[in-house]
Amino acid sequence: MDQHLYKYLVLHKHLCIPQLGSFIIQNEPAHFDEASGLLYPPKPVISFSEGNVPVSEKLFFDFLSNEMGTDELAAIKQFHDFSYRFRNDLQENKLVVLKGAGTLSREEDGTILFSTANEITELLPPVDPGNAVMMTVSEETEDTGKPDQWWIYAIVLVMLGIGALLYYYM
Repeated sequence: MDQHLYKYLVLHKHLCIPQLGSFIIQNEPAHFDEASGLLYPPKPVISFSEGNVPVSEKLFFDFLSNEMGTDELAAIKQFHDFSYRFRNDLQENKLVVLKGAGTLSREEDGTILFSTANEITELLPPVDPGNAVMMTVSEETEDTGKPDQWWIYAIVLVMLGIGALLYYYM
C-alpha cells in the first residue's frame, strides 16, 4: 500500500489520511547561502499538516483501484484498513514510517512530528558559482584539435526524416 500512496503523493502533490492529516509536496526554490557562498538547487519538499481530514476524493480511489488491480470497493476497504492500522501504530508505537515519504512520530503532548525520508535531490550537491566550470561537449570527449561538427549529423538526420515523411504521405 505504501508504494501506491507514495506514487499518488508524487503525482498529485497531496495525500490525505483520514483522521490523521495530509501530506503536501511544495517546491522549495533554489537559494544562495551567502555565508558559505554555495548555490543550492531547487527541490520538492514533503510536509505534513495534522488535522481531521475528510475521506479522500473519488479521484484518489480510482487511482488506487487502478494501481492495485482491484475494483473500487476493494481499494476503499484496503485503504481504510491501512489508515486504521497506520493511526493505531502511531498511537501505540509513537512512530510510523510511510515508505518513500518519511516518518511520523507522536510526542508526549500528542503533537505529530514529520521528518522526510532521504530524497534523490539530496544527492545534488550545492554549487560554488565562483568556481563553477562550464564544460562543452568537446571537452567531455577526446579533443582532436578539430572543431566539433555535430550539427552536420543533425541536419542529415532531419533531412532523412523529412524525406521519409514525404515518401510516406505521397
